[in-house]
Amino acid sequence: MDINLSDRGWLVLSDAWFPGWKAFVRPFGGDESQETELTIHAPTALRTVYLPEQGQWTVRFVYSPMSFKVGLYVSFLAVMACALLLLWWLWGRYYRPDESGDEVRTVAKNSLVPMALNMANKAIDFAFALLYVRLLGPEGTGQYAFVVTMYGFFEIVSRYGLGTLLTRDVAADKNQSSRYLTNVLGLRTILWLASLPVLALVTGGFRVFGGISMAEVQAIAIFAAAMLFANWADALSSLFYAFEKMEYPAGLSSAAALLKVTFGALVLLLGWGFVGLAWVSLLMNIVQMIWLYSLVRSTLFKPEWKWDTKLQRWMFGVSGPLMINHLLATIFWRIDVWLLRPLAGAVSVGLYSAALKYLDGLNIIPSTFTFAIFPLMSRYAKKEGEGLLRSYVLSARLLLMVSLPLAMTITVLAGPLIYVLGGAEFLNVPDTVQILGREISYRGGSALALQVIIWSIPIGFVNSVTQFVLIAVNQQGYLTKAFILGVVFNVVGNLLLIPPFGYLGAAVVTILSEFSLLIPFYWSVKRHVGHVPWLDLLWRPLLAVLVMGGLMNVLIGAGLNVWLALAPGGLVYVGVLAVTGAFRGEEMGVVLGRLLKRSNA
Repeated sequence: MDINLSDRGWLVLSDAWFPGWKAFVRPFGGDESQETELTIHAPTALRTVYLPEQGQWTVRFVYSPMSFKVGLYVSFLAVMACALLLLWWLWGRYYRPDESGDEVRTVAKNSLVPMALNMANKAIDFAFALLYVRLLGPEGTGQYAFVVTMYGFFEIVSRYGLGTLLTRDVAADKNQSSRYLTNVLGLRTILWLASLPVLALVTGGFRVFGGISMAEVQAIAIFAAAMLFANWADALSSLFYAFEKMEYPAGLSSAAALLKVTFGALVLLLGWGFVGLAWVSLLMNIVQMIWLYSLVRSTLFKPEWKWDTKLQRWMFGVSGPLMINHLLATIFWRIDVWLLRPLAGAVSVGLYSAALKYLDGLNIIPSTFTFAIFPLMSRYAKKEGEGLLRSYVLSARLLLMVSLPLAMTITVLAGPLIYVLGGAEFLNVPDTVQILGREISYRGGSALALQVIIWSIPIGFVNSVTQFVLIAVNQQGYLTKAFILGVVFNVVGNLLLIPPFGYLGAAVVTILSEFSLLIPFYWSVKRHVGHVPWLDLLWRPLLAVLVMGGLMNVLIGAGLNVWLALAPGGLVYVGVLAVTGAFRGEEMGVVLGRLLKRSNA
């Protein structure tokens, strides 16, 4: 209903009220991304809302009961369960391990099957996020995101890169399976015990100085117990990687994900909050560990206890650099959540983490791409000539051509996307920033955070493939130094920008931190790989995305639905690329043809 008020007042809708009705208000002529939720009063069983300001408004009533959301969620889980059961049946019916002796089928199985199942896991996790973000709200979502981030850091330390070492050495000598498994489990248990006092100290510091709640402390304690079983399960999964049977842990992770989100939905509906989610994680980690152990005994070998202190000392020294690089990369990506919690509060973390959901989902693109192209780059690195440089230039060109229109599309769709994920509660949130000593009020929220942070992906996509190029030329040590620089920049930047700007400051620092990695990466690539024509790589997709954004803005301003504006925007983007010659040349022709030929060989 469109309302024109000369003063504040009540709007009474002469229609029956029932639990599940919601009401939203937005300025007249605005869209749903500008809405604010109203409280519905029903003193006479009619729907009544209070409008506190004069002006022209649009009030929208919608029937959205929790029963429908839960039913839709359960239906989704049922569909995913049926799909996984169908895949399991097809796998048992048609796949014959004894007939797949050639390397091509083995590589295809070990890359495509886990990739497909990981994408299914992403879909399951996102569907669960649609539920828990709404039930927990911005504050609860922020508290849960902080707890998970805290757990993730200490999990990396206690795993210590030993899974990669186990996979590498057991793949070379299967007779070492029991010996390596025994000592990896033993060393990880020791590292877990050593990490507990540090975790308790850090949690206590956040409790005293950061103001985290007792519920967050309880959840961290439960996750600390779950960490041990997760580490054991990871060691068992690494054995399947060594035996080139990646489909087993991948399939099990999908089944565990379904069970986890099913029990997670149950505890949330019972009102147990994110502490209940921590208990679910503990339970599922135990189940997954037992399940994997039984699969190891039934499909690989029967483990024997072979304790070797000398081997553990050697493992500790060899795996240290692997753990440090992984830890630095994780700190680089998630230190802002640690700093947001004490500096800006749980609500800011919740709004920020909702935006990160989409960023994390898009990062599957560069990870999948680099996984596919890394073997080719490794072969080129061992040969003379410019093969490695050409493949890197082509990779950077393709990733820029994909990431820039993605960033523009997400910028335009930020409001609807956040509305789908978390609802109106995550949009148009009143906030303030400090600029030159002056406090300025504005209406922000997760959509604004997403519109800012999404512009980190063009640089992040390029950084992702650059890391693998530097690994191909044996520059792992340089990567560690670059990540240290990036982490320092990230921490200092967040400490400077979060106090005055909150989660928007953290989003800006994410973009600048990607630049802080790109600069040392650039110098190392120039020295060890060759000169990269960055201006030539960038100007065509950048011009095309500016034209795309301008056209979409004009169409939306003229009244076209934001979703319908995507098609002409995308066509114009591709057209500008074609006109400027982005699809011509040796790199896009010959090199791409070689890549496709090698991938099909």
